[in-house]
Amino acid sequence: MNELIVARNLSKWYGEVIGLNSFNMAVQRGITGIVGPNGSGKSTLFKLMTGMIKANKGELYIMGEKPWLNNRLSGRIGFCPDYDNLPNEATGREFLQLAGGLHGLKGRHLNGRISYCSNMVGMDHALDRRIGGYSKGMRQRMKIAGAMVHDPKLLFLDEPLSGADPRARRSLIEIIRKLHREEGKDVVVSSHVLFEVEKMTRNVVLIYKGRAVASGDISGIRDLMDKHPHNIIVEGERMVELGKRLLEADHTVSVTFLGGKDRLKVEVTRPDEFFGNIPDIMLETGAEIREMYSLDDNLEAVFEYLVGR
Repeated sequence: MNELIVARNLSKWYGEVIGLNSFNMAVQRGITGIVGPNGSGKSTLFKLMTGMIKANKGELYIMGEKPWLNNRLSGRIGFCPDYDNLPNEATGREFLQLAGGLHGLKGRHLNGRISYCSNMVGMDHALDRRIGGYSKGMRQRMKIAGAMVHDPKLLFLDEPLSGADPRARRSLIEIIRKLHREEGKDVVVSSHVLFEVEKMTRNVVLIYKGRAVASGDISGIRDLMDKHPHNIIVEGERMVELGKRLLEADHTVSVTFLGGKDRLKVEVTRPDEFFGNIPDIMLETGAEIREMYSLDDNLEAVFEYLVGR
């Protein structure tokens, strides 16, 4: 088959909880974004694609092979999970030695891959530091390095931007693009922020309540989302100055402080402009953002529109 990934009537349930429900998807080579609100089934899909769990119904093929109990396929894919799996007491080098060793790498070959992958994600300077001292962005970079240390053909990145600050997000997006552009890797990346996925690829699959509700080029979906106000939570220092500056932008509908002066909710009509401009606004105001994330309310409104509810 020509498709990189094919899912047909794929279903997975946990007791009475449905993770995926008659899910259908065909993914071509390149970078593909899997976009959906939290709880939509993204992580279940990634666990199925990487062979971590078995489907209850349906068919799933990864590069023409079934992933469940397929050790040969496991060596050709790399997985960066949505949870933090890094050992705080280990150094970055020790973590990559463990990740490579699990795939049978050793000696000079392993050391060469550690050097190459850490440089690729911009973490070569911190290889011998304890992971417990890494920032969220550094931890995400190291997770990606761990996923690619054995030189897989296909990378699965589940919410790789989650929790990272705006500068780290911008850097991580560029790393993901380079993985395909310079390394020739095929990448499947999930997010609940469509506008960040757009910086990586035009190809998206929208998943909602365990079903694929739309797929294809991002432009039509993005036009639909622009009609819905989008809520973004921002936490950090000098949020008052940041909020005042954001109110000057014509895409900002409102700025609301939540329980103090270090946390605010920003409602915007053009989220792509917000995410694109926020690093420069941080420099102008001196604001330091610890965490920034989108709420799912308005994204869910778009998905309910797509499924006709």
